[in-house]
Amino acid sequence: MRNATAFATLAVASLLLHRSALRAQDDSTGTHRNRLEIGVDSERGPYAGVKGKDDTASEDRPDTITFQTRRKIITILSANKVLDTTGVAAAKRLRELRRSRRNAFTYWTGVEIGLNNYMNPDGGFDLPDKARFLQLEDANSRFFAINAAAYKVEFGSHHAGLFTGVGLEFVNYRLSNNVRLAYDADSVFGQVVVDPDLRKNKLRQIGLRVPLMLEFNTRRSPLPTEEALRSGSWKDHGFSRKNNFHLAFGLVGSWYFDTMYKVKYRQDGAVEKERSKGSFQLLDHRLAARVQVGWAGLNLFAEYALTPLFRKDRGPELVPVNAGLTLVSF
Repeated sequence: MRNATAFATLAVASLLLHRSALRAQDDSTGTHRNRLEIGVDSERGPYAGVKGKDDTASEDRPDTITFQTRRKIITILSANKVLDTTGVAAAKRLRELRRSRRNAFTYWTGVEIGLNNYMNPDGGFDLPDKARFLQLEDANSRFFAINAAAYKVEFGSHHAGLFTGVGLEFVNYRLSNNVRLAYDADSVFGQVVVDPDLRKNKLRQIGLRVPLMLEFNTRRSPLPTEEALRSGSWKDHGFSRKNNFHLAFGLVGSWYFDTMYKVKYRQDGAVEKERSKGSFQLLDHRLAARVQVGWAGLNLFAEYALTPLFRKDRGPELVPVNAGLTLVSF
């Protein structure tokens, strides 16, 4: 019997609250605050009711729920919590703008294209006699890279910072002499071919690359204050690279996981292609000094290897170099 009475009491209370809420929604001229009272006394037994406050009630006074027993009165106060949503949104937007500006003024991600070559130990491009078999077709010895990601730490603003990232590079050496490359456990060497005439004679490496570079930008691109974002007085037009002069220098480390040698020739009227995998005594890693400079969206780069092309005492002493431009930036 007691359980049934309690259930009925709660049902009545729920109905009364629902009706009270509807009345409050229908009246758009005043502020209604209600008090739910649930209790048991000797005269009425279990009871539930909603008492309303008049329009003069203070907006700051909380709503109440009161439970009354024979010996105690339990009151629960409830009030709306005021959140600084404007401030939270402004701080979040400021972080987004800082990230956007950092990405706009970091010149690494994109597609690069250029030319490969190598230098002798004296710093010239004339190869010693023992390295003549590696003479290149300069215009066809191409460098290609896809730099996919970058992360930058700014030194106070976008004008200076240190960035790193990751990329994938393709290094092609197109040989000009009619020789076949070969190698054994001790060295790499060239075998002279009399016939047929090699139409393509190429050595290629594919590797992952990681930079560590200092970068400087000249364009002024200040961030708004939180107050300006809250008030809506700041107009977001993005961060433009127009008229920005940028310079970066540092190191690029590469690890080559694939090496291929390819020859192509015509024999008996048919085009023949031969491919072979192997190390060809090439060093499987490289550390290069890199400098890049540009204006607005244009970016030119040059790299000079601090490590040799071949393993120690396994090939001619040659230093790889490459230069080019960023074809597509993203």
